[in-house]
Amino acid sequence: MSIRWRAAKPTRASEYLGNRLEENNKPVVTHFDFARIVLAMYQEPEGRKLYLRGDTPSRADILRFKSLLKSTGAIGNDPDYGSRIIRVLAVPDLPAEDIVCLVDPTCHVSHLSAMQRWGLTNRSPRALSVTRPDRPAACLALQSHMDEAMSGEEHNPFPLKLAQHPPRVRRRNVVVHESKAEGASLAIRGTDVRLATIGQAFLDMLQRPDLCGGMSHVLEVWDEHAGTYLDEIVSAVDQASRGLIKSRAGHILEERMGLRHSTVDHWKALGQRGGSRKLDPAASFAPTCSETWMISLNV
Repeated sequence: MSIRWRAAKPTRASEYLGNRLEENNKPVVTHFDFARIVLAMYQEPEGRKLYLRGDTPSRADILRFKSLLKSTGAIGNDPDYGSRIIRVLAVPDLPAEDIVCLVDPTCHVSHLSAMQRWGLTNRSPRALSVTRPDRPAACLALQSHMDEAMSGEEHNPFPLKLAQHPPRVRRRNVVVHESKAEGASLAIRGTDVRLATIGQAFLDMLQRPDLCGGMSHVLEVWDEHAGTYLDEIVSAVDQASRGLIKSRAGHILEERMGLRHSTVDHWKALGQRGGSRKLDPAASFAPTCSETWMISLNV
């Protein structure tokens, strides 16, 4: 289905681009991805029939095509991101989770939002929680994404920049968490959403219980679901850099739930005494402790 032009009459090239944007089936595109579509037009056999100037578009050419498509009503500024992101008006909009992941290739849905997507909680978080690496790691991830996307193609004059997410996207509050430990995620089939893996979701509960409904709720979730996902949880927790996280997981799995796993036994050697070692990092120290895991059972 071709676009119904509602304003200025399109040129052949701008109509071709508009249809390519619709076929892309993404309601939003970055300026980097728009430039990629323009570059592809110059390289495709059909594009060469459009009497384009030269073999490769300049930055000015790409800006000109963008202006033409705006004048014809094919694209516009995004209602939440403004001019930082291009809204393809012929493509139906998507929920906040998809939009945020399309705009920012470094982030994924995390914490209570991920718990809800996995069916681990009956709570409905008001805000969408997403996690991405800290700035240095995110910039490296963006460069890797661009290198992969542009493999074998011409230079793109509109490099990706670290996304600045507004407080609300598609009428939903968005909270961005940056972490040195990026965390494992996976793509949800049929959507544009990247979601914390099930093991990562359980690991996040121990690292930031305050972002997952509080430690009391975390324990409820572990009591109900940890037995089902034991192998995935142990694999994820085993990658954690802090021994305290392994001690929390070990206490919950072995002493609270009576579950056994060979890898968990190795975590016991990481225990150490100290007043800061608590099951709930947000609560005060309690005298009741786990002698095996050397943490205060302050929940």
